[in-house]
Formats: sequence, structure tokens, C-alpha cells
Amino acid sequence: MEIIIKKEFIKEALEYAKLSKSFTSDTHDFHEGGLNAKQRKMFEGKLGEKGIKQFFVENNINFKEDESSHKDADEYDFIIFGASQKYFIDVKTRTQKFHIRTLEMVKQLNRKKIDIYISVKLSNQKNDYKIKIIGWCTKQDILKINRIENNGYLDNYVMYDNELKNINDLKSFF
Repeated sequence: MEIIIKKEFIKEALEYAKLSKSFTSDTHDFHEGGLNAKQRKMFEGKLGEKGIKQFFVENNINFKEDESSHKDADEYDFIIFGASQKYFIDVKTRTQKFHIRTLEMVKQLNRKKIDIYISVKLSNQKNDYKIKIIGWCTKQDILKINRIENNGYLDNYVMYDNELKNINDLKSFF
């Protein structure tokens, strides 16, 4: 499923990236250095989140977006309110053709209270940003497969695309 991100959401992502670039963590920043690179990576990640926000709005999914300060690391991207409980959501944004897996750092999976991971692929043509929703999985799915890889930037749990669930099945999970 592809979603063209609305201009207002692109603006929200850009404003957040500009504010947060000086506060972005170096703990797991394995991209090229400098503030401009941090701003770009933050912008790309936020665009992935904004595409999912748009998906939630368009599908009448009851959610709350993370409101933590740009100075702090977020603990989740969204909370979805299901019939009997709430679910913490983390959006994983891919930006390159060679990004072929959904990754979550081992130390983050163990520390954060994320229930569901949604994986998206971001693309841009003439500042028209869109995401392709690749799929989703639960924290329990990741732990059940229990595949850990380290490709030079810390230990990560790994989910391949064929292991992810179709986004159309997400609503029935709640």
C-alpha cells in the first residue's frame, strides 16, 4: 500500500527535524556525521511516521501521536487505543534500495515498551514524498524468531519482509 504524504504532514516533519538536529542521539547514529545529516535522517524518519499518521486518520484508527520534546528521545511514535488495551507503536523507515530488513536494536527492544513495529519505505520525487507500507509485526513476533545480526553497528533483531504481516490486518489485531 502506498500513501502520498500530505503537505501539512511534510511541514510538521521538517519543523521537528530542524528543531531536533542538535539533540539527536549519537548512540546509534551510524550515518555520516554532521548536523545536516542528522536533520536529514530525522526528517526521513519523521516522514515515515507522518505517512503512518495519515494511514491511521484515513482508516479511522484511534491513536495518539508522540508529543515528547525534540530534546528527548521518544519512547514510541504512536499509541493506538484498541477495544480493551492500548498499543505502543514504533515506525521503522527505510530510505535506500539496499534496506531489505526491519531492524530494532537489541538494547532498545529490551528497554522500550513497544508492542508493534510498522515498516515503511520512503521515496521522494520532486518533493512529493510517499511511503510504501511494507508490513508490521509485534514485539512477540520478533522475539519468537529471535534473529540477531550485527553488520557493524550494534546488535539488531531482524525481521525480513516475508515475515511481516499485511497492514490491512492491523485493525483486526486490536
